[in-house]
Parts: sequence; C-alpha cells; structure tokens
Amino acid sequence: MQTAEVYIFNHTGNSTVVINADEWCSGYIFVTRVYFRTIGETVEVRQLAIAMLVIAVVHVAFGQGGPPMITDDPGTPGNGKWENNLAIIFEHRPNESSLDVPEIDLNYGVGEHFQLTLQAAPVINKRGNHGLIGGIGGTEAAVKWRFLDEAATGVALSIFPRVIFNVSQASVRRGLAEDGTRFQIPFEIAKGFGPWHGDAEFGPRAGTVGRSEWFGGIVCGLDFSKRTMLMAELHDESRMDFRRNVFVLNFGLRYEWTANEVLIVSMGHELRSPDQPTALIGYFGMQFVY
Repeated sequence: MQTAEVYIFNHTGNSTVVINADEWCSGYIFVTRVYFRTIGETVEVRQLAIAMLVIAVVHVAFGQGGPPMITDDPGTPGNGKWENNLAIIFEHRPNESSLDVPEIDLNYGVGEHFQLTLQAAPVINKRGNHGLIGGIGGTEAAVKWRFLDEAATGVALSIFPRVIFNVSQASVRRGLAEDGTRFQIPFEIAKGFGPWHGDAEFGPRAGTVGRSEWFGGIVCGLDFSKRTMLMAELHDESRMDFRRNVFVLNFGLRYEWTANEVLIVSMGHELRSPDQPTALIGYFGMQFVY
C-alpha cells in the first residue's frame, strides 16, 4: 500500500484537500445490481443487472458524475458559484442521427448544499433520405440538495428532483421533444479511495404521457494525472417491472484546461435497446466554473 500524499478534489469540485494514500480503505459499492469490489488498488467489476440498493464505504473526492456522463453525482458548485456546461451532443442510429447544438446546462450554487439547474438545447435531426429538421428539445429544471457531506459522514448523498417539459408543440410533432411533462426524483451517492472514485444514481421517472420507469447508473473514475480523469459508466433505463431496459456503456474524460475551464468528453454505445436499433452516443463540451 502506498503512503505518499495525494491531492484530490472535494465534493464541491472547487478546492483541494490532502490525504495519505495509506488511508485508502477497501469497500463495496452495490449499485442497483451492478457490483463493485475494491481491495487496496484492485478493482473487480461484475455486472448483474438493475436493483435498488446503493451502499458504499470509501472517501469522497472529485465529483466524477454529471457531464459528460449520463449519471449525476452529489457535487454542487458552492455558494454563489456557477458551474455551466456548453456542449455538442450526438446520437446516431442506422438511418437516423440527432445533434444538440449546443446543449446549455446552467448550475448555480445556493449555499454549500443546494444547486439550481436549468438545461435546454436546440435539436437537429436527420432521418433516412429526409431533409434536416430542427427545433427546441426538452427543457429541464431541477434542484439538488446534498444532505450528507463526505467530511462529516464519509459519504456524500443527495437528492435531485427534476421536471422535464417542452416549450414547443412543433418540436413534439416533429419528434424532437417528448410529449407531456415528466418528473424524476433520483438519489446520488459518491465516495472515493485514493485515485479511484465512484458514484451512483437511482430513481423513478413518471410523466403525464407514457409509462413510468426506473433509471440508474454507476460511474467509476480514475485520476490519470493531476489534470486528467478517465471514467467508465454503466447506465440503465427500464420499465417499473425492470423489463425492456435500455443499457448503455459509456467512457469519458475530464481535462482541467485551467482552474475555471474543463474539457469534458464522452463516447458510448447502447448495449441493449428493445424498441429500436442501438445508438452510438457522444458528448463534447466545456465546463466553466466561476
């Protein structure tokens, strides 16, 4: 076991703390039915499917969830601070491609434990031999509350209720936004151990139109260098009976260009999509923290 000191970001993502590497602990992360086991510096991953239990026993560090990954984390910007993401997001299936250009994701910290979020994007879609169509996609408004801090409890835990609505019925008719209004109430948990970091999210989503569903994910991150983090993600959405799930494998990178600018990139693929061909997905953006 190493004993050198290492620098890690705390749960706000805005300051650093110093820990001794010999404080790393072994632990277990059960996220739905995805199983992570960690002993020292050894990580074994065994996919089982989706359930509802989230447990962890390690120290929180840099919040590796959130953009460019699908799964969110408990981190907040800090009181009076902004964490804004500007990105191009693409999804490609056989005979169909769509782009969010750009996705605008605004996050403002109220105190040290609350975050206000507003997210929207123009969408461009190309289907088969048809021409391009465009419009405003779904708009999202959310409030995150982190009610457990790593410093006090050894784990960060938050709830992130969100409402997703459309501002243009023309976009709904063109298939660029979903009909009705949807609500989701996920919980997020995060912990870290040495250069490894993990977080998970799980919760229900319901809407005024269509079926209710579960969604959840787990992200594992590695501090590749002082400025670079590499990430891998498993994300799942399913009906309430855990059937007909859409399962995604995603890989991401965060590179701190400056203290206030972070390059955020990810690329992934759906492993299972019961109602349509599986999609290649990608995210390329910048995060601005101030």
